[in-house]
Amino acid sequence: MKRILLITEPRTGSTSLMYSIGSAYNFSTQFEPDKKGKLKIKDNTVVKIIATEWRGIKYYEDLIEQFDKTILLSRRNLKEQSEAFWALYMLNESQPDRKWSEKDLPKNLHENKFFINRFEKLKKRKAFLKILSEKTNLQINYYEDVFRDKTLLEKDVKLDLKYLGPQYKLRTKGESTLL
Repeated sequence: MKRILLITEPRTGSTSLMYSIGSAYNFSTQFEPDKKGKLKIKDNTVVKIIATEWRGIKYYEDLIEQFDKTILLSRRNLKEQSEAFWALYMLNESQPDRKWSEKDLPKNLHENKFFINRFEKLKKRKAFLKILSEKTNLQINYYEDVFRDKTLLEKDVKLDLKYLGPQYKLRTKGESTLL
């Protein structure tokens, strides 16, 4: 394997997974290069992109053909994923790797129009990723399983487990310790 592609939904631990795979193989990584028109398909690289239904299935099928291995990643807990997606924009100023505290979530968050918008976007992306999975015969990995079991459905893909540790989780409970 020389070229590995991650097609993910937002807020699924995909950046940590990208670094985990990249470190295990000593590969370079590309963080969402398709957003900026800077995707370079080259050997010894792991590329992470966010699935967006507006690009269409054919875009992803053509992209998959150019990689040795493609991994799909989703998240089962839509509520927590939506909260994290909201926090990305409203608490973290769109900084994707910034930690945030769930104590900072507003009490009426689930009634917030921007939250509802993020929730609906995620539902569409989940449906799209499921269609992509069916069309390409690729199984969907889930955040909850990957980070609990420290493995992928694709058992032939190596992982550097340090990137799957709790220190990389962005949601915090807001507690502080002296240690």
